[in-house]
Amino acid sequence: MKKIISYSGGKDSTALLLWGKENLDEFDTVFCDTGWEHPITYKYIEYINKTLLNGRLITIKSSKYKGFEDLCIKKKRVASAKARFCTEHLKLNPMKEFVKPLLPDIEMYVGVRADESFARSRLPERAFADLYGCDMVRPLLKWTAKDCFNLMDKYNIEPNPLYKMGMMRVGCMPCVMVNHKELKSIIRKFPEIIENIKNLEKKIGRSFFPQNYMPQRFQSGFDKKSGKKFPTINDVVKYLKDNPNQTEMFYEEPHKCMSYYSICE
Repeated sequence: MKKIISYSGGKDSTALLLWGKENLDEFDTVFCDTGWEHPITYKYIEYINKTLLNGRLITIKSSKYKGFEDLCIKKKRVASAKARFCTEHLKLNPMKEFVKPLLPDIEMYVGVRADESFARSRLPERAFADLYGCDMVRPLLKWTAKDCFNLMDKYNIEPNPLYKMGMMRVGCMPCVMVNHKELKSIIRKFPEIIENIKNLEKKIGRSFFPQNYMPQRFQSGFDKKSGKKFPTINDVVKYLKDNPNQTEMFYEEPHKCMSYYSICE
């Protein structure tokens, strides 16, 4: 039975790799590259590949799209909470294509934890996944984020540096589901990411953000077809920086640990 661990560069999947080394005789590790990860995450994945996997990491990509930007350009819009086609096309479909020739003798292992959301808390530790046609195993389902960091510490494996820089999650940068607090940190620490969003908006002629991302009175974009306003990245940056009701969480005390998970040294 071939065992496949899905890897992303985050704390949960890194802990899953270490769990796999403790509990599985052998396994393959697969990373779905969306083309929209932060450079720090790509560098971290290289570190994990060299340190834990002896260079055996398998990287897969969409066979239809070159990455997140190409997907948005061809769809003529950015994915959203209601239309998360980015996950479908850049992660699920590539993984389906990868496992198809390996069926039926495979198991997939994912670093899902119950305390991440109500929906995930209802998932079983093992179940048949119709999407892939094989069993899906969730060994870390009852773990906490602290458990994941503790296992990394046990083996002297550094976590993704983005966690110590205030990021709550380290997947796509930014994710289409990014909230105000996360985006504030990105604006302050990674201005190049804001430039990426600006360039994407120019290429597709649409906003990266949903219409209700910020109050309409602060929005300058206007869609002639629908007759509705929308927020541009410039609007969002200005709103999060300058609005008096938003600034209390924007600035952090210099002496305070920036990590959401309190893992600063």
